[in-house]
Amino acid sequence: MKVLVAMDEFNGIISSYQANRYVEEAVASQIEKADVVQVPLFNGRHELMDSVFLWQSGTKYRVNVHDADMNEVEAVYGQTEDGLTVIEGNLFLKGHKSIDQRSSFGLGEMIVDALKNGADNIVISLGGIDSFDGGIGMLQALGGKFYDDENNLLDAREGARIIKFIRHIDLSGIATEFSDAKIQVMSDFSSKLYGKNSEIMKTFDAHHISFDKAKELDNLIWYFSEIVKNELRVALGPIERGGAGGGIAAVLSGLYGADILTSHELVDQITHLDDLISQADLIIFGEGLKEEDNLLETTTLRIAELTEKHHKPAIAICATDDKFDVFDKHNVTAMFNTFIEMPESYTDFKMGIQIRHYTVQALRLLKTSLDKL
Repeated sequence: MKVLVAMDEFNGIISSYQANRYVEEAVASQIEKADVVQVPLFNGRHELMDSVFLWQSGTKYRVNVHDADMNEVEAVYGQTEDGLTVIEGNLFLKGHKSIDQRSSFGLGEMIVDALKNGADNIVISLGGIDSFDGGIGMLQALGGKFYDDENNLLDAREGARIIKFIRHIDLSGIATEFSDAKIQVMSDFSSKLYGKNSEIMKTFDAHHISFDKAKELDNLIWYFSEIVKNELRVALGPIERGGAGGGIAAVLSGLYGADILTSHELVDQITHLDDLISQADLIIFGEGLKEEDNLLETTTLRIAELTEKHHKPAIAICATDDKFDVFDKHNVTAMFNTFIEMPESYTDFKMGIQIRHYTVQALRLLKTSLDKL
C-alpha cells in the first residue's frame, strides 16, 4: 500500500521533515509493509532550502554577505543537480535598525555569487525578511546606480531613507547573466507594492512601528515606483503580490520578468504533486500555520483539491481547524486538530507525539476500509 505523507511545518514548533517522520512512524505501526513516500513542504517564510534538498541532491555554498543592518554575516544558498539555485532570504536578511535604514544589499551580493557559480534558474524566497527598501539595495549590489538631482551617486546600502533623493536610475551595470536568468520569486503573502494593501501597511504592527511610520515608508516606495515608471517605462504598482520582500517581488517581476509563485505552485513544480497523489492509496497531510499570518493558498489546500480530483482517501492533521471548512468541501476523509488555539510555546517532541497519536487513531478508524484497498 502506497501512503503519501506531506506535512507542512507547525508554526516554528516542528519542521515539515520532522512532522513527516512522526507520521511515517505511525503509518509503519498500523499498516504492514506500507510504502511511504514523504513530500517535504515549505512556505514563503520557512524551509524552502531544506525541503528542496530533501527532494533533490545538490551543493550548498557558504558566502559572506550583509544582513539588513549591513553587518557582514555568513549565509548559505544552494544549487541542485538539476540546475535550480535556491536563495532563502529570511535566513540572512534580518535587521534591528530603524526600518527605513535596512537594506536588501545582501540579497544582491548572494545573487552575484550564485551567478559566478553558473546560476541561470533562480528561486528566491522573500517571506520573513526585514528589509523594506523597494529592492534598491539589491539592485546596487547587482551593479545598479542611483543619482540625486545634482548627479551625485547615492548609496542604497543606507536603506529606504535615500529613496526621496533619487532622480535617476542606471541599471546598465547589471550583468546580462542576471537579465537572461530565469527568476522565480516565492511569496505566500498577498500585498501590493504600495497603498493600503502594501506589505508594510498590512504588517506594521508586527514590525513594532507606528501607522505614521509605515505610511511614510509606503510613500517612499510609491515615489520609487514613479521614478521607475518615468525612467524605465515600467509600472510596478499593479503587479499582484509585488509588495513581497518590501517591494523586491515587484522590482524583479517588472524589470526582469520574474514569476511570483506561491509555495504550492513551487511544490507542484519540484515534486510533481499531482502525479504522486494519483499514484497513492492514502494521503496524510497537514499544517500548523496561523490563519492570521495572511498567507495565501498553502500547499495543504492544493493537496485537498488533488485528493478530491483523484478520489483518494485523505487524513488531515493540523494544529488548528482554520482550514477544515475548505477541506470538508473537498471531501477530505478525516480531519483532526491538535489545538483549539495555537499555544505561545510548545516543544517539538510533544508536538511530534501528538501528530503521531492522531495519525494512529485515524488509521485505526480507517483500517476496515483500508483492508479493502
